[in-house]
Amino acid sequence: MRTVILASMRTYARRYVAALVAVVIATAFIVAINALSSAARAGSAEAVDEQYGAADLVVPGTGNVEELGQKVARVSAVPGVRAVAVNWSAYGSATLPDGPRDISLGSVATASALRWQHAATGRLPRTDDEVAVSSSDAAKHDIATGSTITLNIPGGDRRLTVTGTVDDPAASLSATAYLPEKAFAGLGDAAFPVDAVAATDRDTLVVAETVNRELGADTVTIGDTYRERLRLDATRGIDVFQKLIYVFAGISLFVGALVIANTFTILLAQRARDLALLRCVGAVRSQVARSVVLEGVVLGAVGAVTGVLLGLGIAMAGVALIGRLSPDTPMGWPSLTPLAASVPIALGVAVTAAGAYLPAQRAGAQSPLSALQPQDVVEIRSRSGAVRLVSASTLVVLGGGGLVAGLGGSLPVGMVGGMLSFVGLMLLTPVIVPAAIRLTGPIVRRLGLAGRLAHANSLRNPRRTAATSTALLIGVTLITAVVVGSASVSHKVNTSLDKNNPVDLMVTSSTAPVPDRVADEIRRVDGVDGVATLPGRSVRVGAQDLDVLGVDQRALGLIHGTPDFGRLGPDEIVLPYTVDGVKTSPSGDTVEVSIAGQIRDMKVLYGTGLGDQPLVSTKTLESMGATGDGTRAVWVRADPSADATDVVGDVTAVARTADLDVTGGLPDRADILKTLDVVMAVTIGLLAIAVLIALVGVGNTLSLSVLERVRESSLLRALGLGRSGLRAMLAIEALLMAGVAAVLGVALGTAYAWFGVRTTSVGVFNTEPGLTMPWGQIATILAVAALAGLVACVLPARRAARIPPAAGLVAD
Repeated sequence: MRTVILASMRTYARRYVAALVAVVIATAFIVAINALSSAARAGSAEAVDEQYGAADLVVPGTGNVEELGQKVARVSAVPGVRAVAVNWSAYGSATLPDGPRDISLGSVATASALRWQHAATGRLPRTDDEVAVSSSDAAKHDIATGSTITLNIPGGDRRLTVTGTVDDPAASLSATAYLPEKAFAGLGDAAFPVDAVAATDRDTLVVAETVNRELGADTVTIGDTYRERLRLDATRGIDVFQKLIYVFAGISLFVGALVIANTFTILLAQRARDLALLRCVGAVRSQVARSVVLEGVVLGAVGAVTGVLLGLGIAMAGVALIGRLSPDTPMGWPSLTPLAASVPIALGVAVTAAGAYLPAQRAGAQSPLSALQPQDVVEIRSRSGAVRLVSASTLVVLGGGGLVAGLGGSLPVGMVGGMLSFVGLMLLTPVIVPAAIRLTGPIVRRLGLAGRLAHANSLRNPRRTAATSTALLIGVTLITAVVVGSASVSHKVNTSLDKNNPVDLMVTSSTAPVPDRVADEIRRVDGVDGVATLPGRSVRVGAQDLDVLGVDQRALGLIHGTPDFGRLGPDEIVLPYTVDGVKTSPSGDTVEVSIAGQIRDMKVLYGTGLGDQPLVSTKTLESMGATGDGTRAVWVRADPSADATDVVGDVTAVARTADLDVTGGLPDRADILKTLDVVMAVTIGLLAIAVLIALVGVGNTLSLSVLERVRESSLLRALGLGRSGLRAMLAIEALLMAGVAAVLGVALGTAYAWFGVRTTSVGVFNTEPGLTMPWGQIATILAVAALAGLVACVLPARRAARIPPAAGLVAD
């Protein structure tokens, strides 16, 4: 049989390409993720070793400055301790050459033996009025050696001279700027100690035991132990992300297994006569089945080894790209352990063997006589078909129960339910897909003879039709679920942000009016889309003296979303939830407001994220004879495409010139939306691997199904169907199967998105998010799916049209 296996693989090599590609892609995906993760771990470990490599002992920080100071003083006095340094950290505002920014500060150890920073240019700071800046931030903010930056601290601004730049790894002690260790004593509450490190000139274990015996247990930790703890902390996020990506790798393997199974199903149907002849010359059922499985094993081994090499190459390219785009990200060199290389190979072989197993069993079970007979129609009403239907229905019911149970907030139960129901639905495709195609009959038949033939061909062999459609159905379902789910979550997040952070930025003054020039200067800031000035007036609300702001339609137009209070009427006042103790009417619906000597009962409305001052309409102020006390606030709306950090920094710079405060939801909004965009982009990018495998499967199954029907196509040609008619028939057939698969995939993906959004949002949102349909993206998915079906049939259709009818009628 070995000779037969090798001969078969040589003969049908071109038809195994899609299965081979599926194994290569899925295996390369897993290997690339493993290698990149190992590189990230190595980089994180190197960063920790660089910052704490000189520490023989470490005094862990507790956040208590006084307590740590006492420990450091006592540790310094222990014999064998030759140097001690405190690692400080601080956060504050600073005025850089390109404007005000919030920065982080780190410390440069006084003891050179414990100093981990090395100057890339210039030198490290030595005095309290000197500072070094990280190389990346120096380039980003145009900071040069010899320039000055101003540190804004509660005790007064401090002018610092930049003495050099530092190439620092992205680890726990990294910062924007570095001050000498002794300078942190003057930063007050802005500074806090991270930990303290010590160098010894005797046996480290003996010194540690002495310190812990004299100062109390666990006062110090051995440097190696502390570094290992930091390495684990640094790589915990990498491990979580890697496990998450394994979910997508599993999806890719699942799709690949279906592609492989479809390939072998169609290929063995084409080779039915060959296998029957083997049975006739003495091969038993087990030999035939085993030979097909062995073909799958050989194919899987070749594809998996190729995938390992490709994945390692992708990981190396990825590390090089990360190093170019983000030099601060610590990355080591990607490597694979024998286990990390052997597991993907074993998975590739196992998936291919599993994909070939059922087709192999069916091939082996077929009697030689029936295999030698021509079969024009394939029936699914058989004992195996009944078992398939019962199994599929059971999985759908169980999976549906899991999805419903997951709505209570149990994500694992929901995921298992989704997987079971999806597998069940895939087993039902020989019933679902032909039924859906049958519904399209009245439309397709209007396309003439080619349409009628295409519709009939699609229904003649339900298994072949289902096999052709399944791969695309999986891909469309996955991508639709992500697109619809992300749109629904994004809409809910945006709605929540609109409610809680309706105004991007608010420039306010608690004392004097806002100078008119401030609003004019803010209007000229790049990235500012709109500015409104709000007059203010001191009034009495209930029993409290408060400052109220007057808003007009221009100001309300800068608010994100639609505020709960809508348009402010002449007898309405908006009270922020932050205002406490306002005496209202017994019903709580009205409050007595006294403005400019006039008293009026006003309807109470409530708002969030609009500042700490009540709001009334400007017409109300005018009608009550209050001209206002000048501009008391400026509302700013940022352009959605602008960099939020730059807008906040530039507006803050303008506000500081007049000693004004800047608040608002723009930073939080930008951070949340950016994180959401990154997560969705990564998710869609990872799913693209599975979709790519699915598209390969579509092309393969369409190609094999066309080749399987060479005699049928030639007979049509002999009866008078021209080449263009044959190509049109195959194109309509491909479009029909792809279109039906795409529509079903969109429907299934939308349903799974609904369950997924409801399950994952439990405990995250106060109210359940609704389903948001991104119709433009869905239309794109449908168009791409249809185009994929057409493109996949182009080459097979041309090949079939070129075969002379006489040659095709005698083809095997």
